[in-house]
Amino acid sequence: MIESKDIHLSLDEARAELNKRWNNAELKSAIEKELGENFMPQFSERPRLVSFRQICTPDNGFTFLYQCAKYIGGVPLITEYHDDIFVSFNEDKKGWGRLRLTMEDGSKAMVDIMDFHANEKKKLGECVLKTGENLIDFHHKLIEISGYAPEIIDNSKWLRKFGHPADYYYPFILHLVAHGVWFENIEPYNEDGSDHPFIKNITNPTIQKIKDKFGLNPLVVRVYPLNQNAEEDFYWWSYPKNVNDWIVEYAKKDNLTFKKVDLK
Repeated sequence: MIESKDIHLSLDEARAELNKRWNNAELKSAIEKELGENFMPQFSERPRLVSFRQICTPDNGFTFLYQCAKYIGGVPLITEYHDDIFVSFNEDKKGWGRLRLTMEDGSKAMVDIMDFHANEKKKLGECVLKTGENLIDFHHKLIEISGYAPEIIDNSKWLRKFGHPADYYYPFILHLVAHGVWFENIEPYNEDGSDHPFIKNITNPTIQKIKDKFGLNPLVVRVYPLNQNAEEDFYWWSYPKNVNDWIVEYAKKDNLTFKKVDLK
């Protein structure tokens, strides 16, 4: 199994490798030939710093990605998947409806802005908040409030033609060999030491297939550090102050319930 240390690069390593590979016309041509009609045009004119999020929200992880883009030399590109299905047992997806906040007194809290049961197994693009607002529109509004302006594409049509992650991960990750850097955590083991099934069965075999064919790993930078304590984990889910304060007022205005969180 490919280990975490074998795939993740530092920012300096990613910057150097992206510059070298982007300027390797022969390598880029071979990758584009392999992709054929599946080559995404967003990668044609400039190197990209890529985050694959079904829905983008300007949390601290997003802010870190955006700030790293200029240093590495890639232009941020967020690829979304609006046709993906909402399931509340997935903590990442649940996080779009259960927001982490810092209150005026400095205490931490969570607020549910959507009814999870009512939205279960709906397409993400069809999910609505307790206020009736569209879930995706809400998070894109937060991006506007953040002051950042990344290019965001709904990649649903491109992903649907492949069907399953086992089919679309190869063409997707292949874009991140010479045309961009992927901001992602690829950890083969869960916290209890067991194998992570998605990494074991899909991500790692895909990376190995690329390495066997092109002799290179994709360019991957870790989004957040490992072995975080509760406070650090809460931070990456949280928002910059201007966005955080806007959400607090939004929740108060609509009489949403804050649940205090003890991180000790």
